[in-house]
Amino acid sequence: MDIRLLLKANYDGLSNQYEANVKVVQELQSTLIQDILPSIESELALDAEQTIWAKQWLKDTQAMFQLLRRENFTKSFAIESIRKNLLWRLRELWPPEPEIPLSRVHFLPMNTRDPFGRPIIVIRATRLNENLNSYIPVLIRAMEQFRLRLKALNDASHQGSPILQFIVLLDVEHLSVQNLSVDLISWVLRELVPRFPGMLAAVFVVNSSWAHSGMWSLARRVLPSSAASRVFFPSLKELVAYFTPSSLPKDYGGSLPRLYSLSGTPAVMGSASPSSDPKSYTPTASISPIYLSPTSLLNPFFGYPALSSHGSPSLHHGRRRKRDLIRTLAALYWPRWRRLLNTCLWLVVLIIAGRMWFRKWLLYSSSGAVLLKTWWESTPI
Repeated sequence: MDIRLLLKANYDGLSNQYEANVKVVQELQSTLIQDILPSIESELALDAEQTIWAKQWLKDTQAMFQLLRRENFTKSFAIESIRKNLLWRLRELWPPEPEIPLSRVHFLPMNTRDPFGRPIIVIRATRLNENLNSYIPVLIRAMEQFRLRLKALNDASHQGSPILQFIVLLDVEHLSVQNLSVDLISWVLRELVPRFPGMLAAVFVVNSSWAHSGMWSLARRVLPSSAASRVFFPSLKELVAYFTPSSLPKDYGGSLPRLYSLSGTPAVMGSASPSSDPKSYTPTASISPIYLSPTSLLNPFFGYPALSSHGSPSLHHGRRRKRDLIRTLAALYWPRWRRLLNTCLWLVVLIIAGRMWFRKWLLYSSSGAVLLKTWWESTPI
């Protein structure tokens, strides 16, 4: 089926569902704010700032619609699901932090949309290090940033119909199939996506190889058909035909400037934080430079420490120092070879201890003396 026709059918279906259920969503929000939130506030002894922060999420009509839709528009199921989600958010996302700069994530300019008016995100995938647990907080914060950006776009829009989804261009040119983590992908699909359902309308995988396509042919067998149908591996011609050149950077055959020169890319919007007005949050105007470890997913200078301010990472010491690279290599190789090195060290210690014990046994025991005498007498002079 043609990509445009398929995505148009999905877009029309989602828009019709929203229009048909928007009043149900508003009633659900009223129930959540008046009944569910006070019980959680009492149960967890939330302070005023936490309550305001939680209420702001419950007031996100588009997010509540997606959660209700995920429960097949059954209000009782949605209330329980949203309650569990709110408890998870208080555990994983509180306190709110300034928006982290994502060096591999690029929000295209606000006036750049796909044919159905949805904003476009370009994600340049990169290799993963062995400490996969370090990616989990980053991915959670990134998804929250996507939600906040979608809400900000809707708050600033004067259109009648809201923006419900993003379009993602996933550049896998520098992502090796051998470097993919089944555990991390499984966690994303099982734990993260259900917390932020329905935000991605489609994923266009670009700069892929036959290995990526082969891996996808295996992965799609275990994914729900609704999710698998939104992932495409288009040719450059198909990509330009769907988006048109005016909506794509030159990196992908369009007429926009290249990613690194697009203004506001990657975007740093600031995270919601309590303001003087208890009824709203305001974006943070500026953030202090953030230290990026040499092995951080956000660090484009892999192997060297960096600082990031307003989405523009720079080397921490102003240059690539050999000592920093040696430290990074040692930190990466130590988990891999630690067991072998420890085993070798213990063997050396055991051999030295054995030699010392054997010498002591020869010198001070009667059996050792007999053995030495026998050896001396048998040795030809």
